[in-house]
Amino acid sequence: EHGLAPVAGSSPTVGVVGYLLGGGVGPFARSHGFSSDRLLGATVVTGTGEVVEVSAAAHPDLLWALRGGKHGLGVVTQVTVGLVAMPELYAGSWTFAAEHVEAVVRGWLAWTATADPDTTTSLAVARFPDLPVVPEPLRGRTVLHLRFARPGDAATGEAVAAPLRALAPVVADEVGVLPVSETARIFADPTEPAASWVGGALLTHAEDDLASAWLAALGPDADHPFLAVELRHLAGATSLDVDGGSAVSGRSAAFSLGVLAVDPRAFAAAPDATARALDALRPWLADESNPNLCGALAPRWHPWTQQRLDDVRHRYDPDGVLRSTGPTNPTNPLAGGEEG
Repeated sequence: EHGLAPVAGSSPTVGVVGYLLGGGVGPFARSHGFSSDRLLGATVVTGTGEVVEVSAAAHPDLLWALRGGKHGLGVVTQVTVGLVAMPELYAGSWTFAAEHVEAVVRGWLAWTATADPDTTTSLAVARFPDLPVVPEPLRGRTVLHLRFARPGDAATGEAVAAPLRALAPVVADEVGVLPVSETARIFADPTEPAASWVGGALLTHAEDDLASAWLAALGPDADHPFLAVELRHLAGATSLDVDGGSAVSGRSAAFSLGVLAVDPRAFAAAPDATARALDALRPWLADESNPNLCGALAPRWHPWTQQRLDDVRHRYDPDGVLRSTGPTNPTNPLAGGEEG
C-alpha cells in the first residue's frame, strides 16, 4: 500500500532466513540484486550460546558472512531487511508448446545479450507426467514457461517484453500489470509439500552454442529423469556487491542452471544425470556455485571468500557445535573440499 516491497524470492513457501543466508535469487535479481544485499541486521544465537545483535555497526564480520555464507553461522531468530520502492510492476509468464522450445530457448538467449538491466527473465522446460495430480491442461504435455519481471510502468514493460512475446505462438499469455503483492504468480511454484531432488550450477556466459548443448543434454527430447530444467538470467544488479561486502557466491555469473526431479523413483538416477549434463556444459560452468541454487550439489565460494567464512565460523563457533558440511555428492564435478 506504500509502494514498497522486499526483494523477495520466486516461491512463497521458501523460508525467509534460509533464502537470505544463501543469497537469494528471485524475480527482481537483475533490477535489485541478491536478496541478501538488503539484509541489514539479524539476531543470532552463536555456537557458544551467546545471543548477538548483528548489524553494520555491531559484528560487521558476521553480517558479511550472513549475506550469502549460508551454513554454520548461527541460529538466526530475527532479520531486518530493507525495502525498495516498487509502486508498479509489469510481470508474469508465457507458456509455449513443446514444438517451439528450441526457437524460444535460442531466441531468449540471444535477447539476453542486450537485455534491459531492469528486467529479470528465466525459462523452464517441464515434462509433466500423465497423472491425475497434474492439472488436466498440462497432463502428459511438455511446455516451456518463460518468466518476465520488470518493475516500472506498463507501457515500458510492454515494449521491453514485445520481442519475447513474439518468439513463438503462445499457449498462455499471463504477462501484464501485476500487483507487487502477487509476485508469486510469476513462477507459479507449487505450494503443496512434495519430495524433490534439485541440482544446479552457475554459468559464466551464453551464446547459441550453449543453447545447442543445453537442448541436447536437457531439452524436451533428451534422456534424463527431470520434471523441469531451468535457466535464469543473472548479471545486472547481482554483479554489484553491497556496501560493506558480502559472502554471496555468484556475482560473476551470467546465468544459473537448475534441474528438478519430483518422482522418488527418479531420485537415484538424478545425481549421475546431473553430472552428465554439467559435463556437457563444462565450457560455460563458473568456478563458484551458489548454495541456494545448487540444491543437492556442494556449493563453492571463491577461495578468498571461503577462507574468510571459515574464519568467521571459527570465531563465533570455536568448538564446531554448528558445523555442517552441507549437501555432498561424490558424482558432482563441481564438488570441492568441505564447505563448512
